[in-house]
Amino acid sequence: MTELEQLIRSPSRGDETFPTVDDDALLLWAEEHGRSPAEAVKEALLSGIVPSRYAKNLTALTLEEQRLICDSTVLVCGCGGLGGIMVQLLARAGVGRLRLVDGDVFAESNLNRQLLSDRSVLAQSKVRVAEHTVGMINPFVVVEAVEETLDHTNADQLIQGTDLVLDALDNIEGRRLLGATARRLGVPFIHGAVAGWWGQVSTFLPDSGHDLSSIYGSMRSRDAAEQDLGVLGPTAAIIGGLQTLEALRLLCGRPPAYSGRLLYLDGENGRMGAMPLEDGCPV
Repeated sequence: MTELEQLIRSPSRGDETFPTVDDDALLLWAEEHGRSPAEAVKEALLSGIVPSRYAKNLTALTLEEQRLICDSTVLVCGCGGLGGIMVQLLARAGVGRLRLVDGDVFAESNLNRQLLSDRSVLAQSKVRVAEHTVGMINPFVVVEAVEETLDHTNADQLIQGTDLVLDALDNIEGRRLLGATARRLGVPFIHGAVAGWWGQVSTFLPDSGHDLSSIYGSMRSRDAAEQDLGVLGPTAAIIGGLQTLEALRLLCGRPPAYSGRLLYLDGENGRMGAMPLEDGCPV
């Protein structure tokens, strides 16, 4: 029996069908053996040992799918309403490395919907708060906090080395740049957007015949009417949650749900649906 196997807590409840190991024991093992927490998790999963924090992910996920998630790198561009939801859910799911990008700080107007914000962090960097939050949630996740705004000078560098790109931006021009760069670098891109009661999600694979022009046409900025809608907290939470589910599907190697179509949410009337994307006919 290896030293790692000696840390196993044998199945003791009806919902446990596999050996597990607690956080404290695994962190101590990592320290004693010169491993990083992330390396310790990967070694445990390769040995068929599940960290207790991921026990409830199974059997919705297989052990191999959980290992794939823990071995992945995901870019979340924007740490506000959508990004704050996705960052926390991805950390809890066990994504191995999160690259978080945002050049903004928290303001009082964010408090209605941005779950990383509270009064104690106003005027603080969004990505630094996100980094701290992830550390409190899951010490086995590596965070790269980038206090920058996405632009043409850094887009390639931010996306290179990632397995998946998540759109949590609030402007169309930035989304177009993010999506186009992800496609050119061969990285799947999950788009999400919210306004008022409404939201949308779509997935663009590198070989997809569609891009954000299939949704926005020639639009380069949000019109004044959409800006006036604001954003409700539950709308951001739902869309961010749906983007995260799509992310987990792709990271596990499962088929995407929203490739080639646009999921839309009408929260005001309690409706949700999906429509196919068509070239030359923007939604």
